[in-house]
Order: sequence, then structure tokens, then C-alpha cells
Amino acid sequence: MSTIEFRILGRTEVHTETGTVALGSLKQRTFLATLLLNPGRAVPLRKLIQSLWGDEPPQSAVANVRTYANRLRRAIPACASGGQRITGHSAGYELSLQQGELDLHGFTERANVGRAALSHGDYAAAARHLGEALSACRGAVLEDLADSDALAGLIAPVEELRLSVAEDYLDARLGLGEHREVIGQLREFVAENPLRERAWAHLMTALYRSGDPAGAVAAYADCRCALAEHLGLEPSPDLVRLHRAVLDRDPSLGTRTTTVHANAPAPRELPARCGSFVGRDRDLAHLQGLLDKSGPRIAVVHGPCGIGKSALVLEMAHRVEAQFPGGQLYIDLAAESQGTRLPQRLLRHLGVPPLEIPKKPDEAAAVLRSHLAHRQVLLVLDGAAESAALRDLLPAGGSCAVMVTSRSPLMLGGAEHLALTPLSDLDGRELVARLAGRVRVDAEPAAAASIVQYCHGIPLALRIVGTILAYRPVRSLSWLARRLAAEEHRLNELSFCGESVREVYSAAYHAVVQSEDPLVGAAFRLLGKPGYDGCDIANASSTLGASAMKVEAALDRLVDLGLAEWGEQDTYRLPPLMRLFAVEL
Repeated sequence: MSTIEFRILGRTEVHTETGTVALGSLKQRTFLATLLLNPGRAVPLRKLIQSLWGDEPPQSAVANVRTYANRLRRAIPACASGGQRITGHSAGYELSLQQGELDLHGFTERANVGRAALSHGDYAAAARHLGEALSACRGAVLEDLADSDALAGLIAPVEELRLSVAEDYLDARLGLGEHREVIGQLREFVAENPLRERAWAHLMTALYRSGDPAGAVAAYADCRCALAEHLGLEPSPDLVRLHRAVLDRDPSLGTRTTTVHANAPAPRELPARCGSFVGRDRDLAHLQGLLDKSGPRIAVVHGPCGIGKSALVLEMAHRVEAQFPGGQLYIDLAAESQGTRLPQRLLRHLGVPPLEIPKKPDEAAAVLRSHLAHRQVLLVLDGAAESAALRDLLPAGGSCAVMVTSRSPLMLGGAEHLALTPLSDLDGRELVARLAGRVRVDAEPAAAASIVQYCHGIPLALRIVGTILAYRPVRSLSWLARRLAAEEHRLNELSFCGESVREVYSAAYHAVVQSEDPLVGAAFRLLGKPGYDGCDIANASSTLGASAMKVEAALDRLVDLGLAEWGEQDTYRLPPLMRLFAVEL
């Protein structure tokens, strides 16, 4: 830490370990302030004279400047290297400063960190850093010299920075839901700075969200009078729109609905990642690239049952959770029965008190979008069945990211789709080895290869066989391979500890039967009959007694739902394990 500090954020002062340095007359302090406002560069003599006397300098101006420089050299301790603080040369005078010796530098560094946090929606960090920056301010910049017309041009940009950082700080406090707490500060701020429209907007917002819309309207009127009196201007279009929103009681303003208590922790709702997750390097890289880009970030990961969609998304979510300090929200849509209440649920999880959440879904969705607009939140929506239920949950800006899993592609604006495919034999073997033990797998390579092939790269099946072996250490891999070899019994074997390939496929099939055109279910059962593996549209149309166009649509729908896949030469077929289930039907 430096043993000397030059201060301009308030009165002009120099502090050392022994106390405050006496800086002398007003002219001498003005000379020092001019050097401090031009750190690291020589200030020409003519500019110094202009700062001290304006356009009417005395004949002794040059001599007086030299006197001020000499007096300050004697008063201010030398640099750590022993050199003089103030040096004069042909270009003028220069003040030497080391890192951390000027209060403006520390202020700017902390303010930049706070502003970066604010832009990313991390209001807690923003308020902390911006508050630390403002703690260095003891008043207006060079307030003891503020009447100097010659210095006004140098002071103005620094004072503008101080005021804008103060507004950023109050913005962060509003983001934390501290609406009532900042009203007093905002009233004091606009009283001292009546032409700052952004501060008036903050005051209107704080009053409105504190349940005082009349006060917000009155603040707008006060702002309008101040602008008219001092500048002869009307309020800006942004302030006019805010005024109109207050009059209309626009839900997006969050009247008592976006109040989040400052001590409400950021939600951390991600389920545990899959301990046996393997492979998927290319898919993870694809998702990482999506999350690193700017603008709306929505990823839909789709694929057939048991392919590992949830495991992939949760693995990715845990890897990037530090990028989303605003929190991580998770909803298991497959287990959610009240889809219309999802916006309200997310608002509760973001810290909004239940009594302050709109009951109407569209109003809650509007408040949710407003609340997410400046926060970095990761939203994981697992097991989506349709697009319509998701649209009210999607943030509008680019500060948040959304990852969705679904058996079929979804029509979501701006979304990128990632179709998952089965694991390779190498990754399948690695998954089994992690669960059953690498020594056992290496001891029976042929049996291990057979087990992996019988699972056809489906992670759900591979986890089941790995778990069976882990819980039955006395059984050999050859024993399990023999039990899996018979196709008619294979689905029976792929069931253990509540996990079942057959049950997952059955749930997907019955969802199709209940919600889709009956022809889709009939087409699925047809593909499970002997001789129909690799069925073309003409044969399917003849067998089902429906037009080729309708049959093609039904078969394509099966592909979209992850229940079938395209084969060669315009044929359709079922994935191997899915076909075993269809045969049972």
C-alpha cells in the first residue's frame, strides 16, 4: 500500500504517513490539481497559466508558476526512488505518480469491476464494488476549486464519472429489490443534481415498486419542471415512456412483484451430475460454443429415450455454473402437472415473495422476463414435450441461457438444436468399466464387448448393466453376456433398481398413443412386426390401409419423437432396443 495518497474526489488533499500536507494558497492548490488531472504527462506552461488565471494572467505568471512548483516540491515527499514529485522541462511540468497513489485510479478500477458485474446482472457484486468505489468520494470532484472557470473543463468529465457511478450503484440496489431503502438517497441525489434524468427514472421506479405510484407521477412532474426551468427542455422519450408505464400500471414495471429481498440467495437448483458420465466431447464443445456467444442462447438437446439428454445437459450446466452468478434454475417438465403456473414458480425460486407474484400467467411471464433481463441465470428445462409451454419461461435478452431437453425438436425462436446419437463402443465400454470396475472389464474383454454391443450405445442400458455388475461382484461379465444374448429376454435383463429400458419405452409409446394421431401408434407397431424392419412407405401404406402421404407423415412423426429412424433408400426402422419393445407389442 502506498505511503502517500493524492485526493481529488472531494477537496484537494495530499495525505502521508505523518498526516495531511499543507498545500498552501488557492493558486498553489489549483496548480497541483491541474497536474493531478493530467497524470503521467507534462502539462504545458501555457495550459497551467490558463488554469490559474484564465485569459488575463499577470506579467509575473511564469515566475509565479515556478514558485508554486518549488513550494510543492518542498511540501510533498519525494518518490520512492528518491526523485522529485514535480519535474519541470521544456514541455512544462509533470507530476510523478505510482500505482495506487491517486484516489481517482482506485475509484475507476473498482467502478469498472462493478459496472461489468451490473452489465451481467450480478447486482450483489455490482452493489458491493460500486459502493466501495463511492466510499472514496468525499464530495464533488475538487470541490474546493469548483468555482474555477479555468478548471471546469478538466473537472467536468471526472465529476460526470462520479455521478454516473452513483447512478449505477443505485441501479444495482434497485436490482436487488432495495426499492424502499434507496428512496431517501435518490431524493437527495436529484435535489443536488436536478437535471440527471436517469436518477429521476430510478426514483420513479423505486417509488412505484414500493407501492407509491402517485409519488412516482409527482417525481416525473418535478423532473419536468426542473428541465424546463434550467434548460427549456421536455423530458426524454425514455422518461416519457416510463411515465406512461406508471400511469398504465404496466406489469413489466413490477409494482410489488419484482421485489426481491437483498438477502435472497441466488438459486442453485441443479440436480447432481451423473457420476458415470463419459464421452460426448463433441456435444459438450457444441454447447459450450453456444453458451459463449452473445445474444439469445437457447439450446434444445433432443434424441430418443435413454440416449442421455438429461445427463449431457446437467454435465454442461455444472461445468458453466460459474458463468451464471445470478443462479441456476431447474424444472423437470415431465413431472410438472401445472404448466401454466411455471412462471410463478420461477419467480418464487428467484426470491419473489408469493404474495407479490401476479396470479395471471401472462402477467407473471412479463414480470419474469423483466426480472431476468439484467441477471445472468441458467435455466434448465428437462423433458419438454411441446414448445407452447416453454415460451412464457424464456428470457428475452442475452444475459441468460436456456438448455432444454426433449425427445423431439421444438419450435423455439432463436434456438439451436443438438441431436444426440448412441455412444460409441469405446465410450460404452468406459461407462461399464466405471460402474463395474475396470479390472473386471479388462479381465473379460470379449464378454465386455458383447455386453456393450447388446446395449447398442444407449446410456440408460449401459448404466443398468454396469450397476448390475457392481451390485453382484461374484457374477462374471460372461454370465451377464449370456443372459443378454437372447433377444426375447433382453429387455427383462435391462431392468434393475427401479431403472428399466422397457418402462421408459412404454411411457414414451403410451404418450404417443394418447396424444398423437392413431396412425402414428399403428405405424410404430407395424415396424415391430417380423419383416418390417426397414419398411418403405408403399408397404406401410398398403398394410395400414392409409394414403402414402398420411403414412409418410406418421412415420416422420415417429422419427421426430425419437421412436424410429430413417434407414437406407427411403425406409424407416426402429432402433434395436426400441424394436424389441415394439415386437412385444
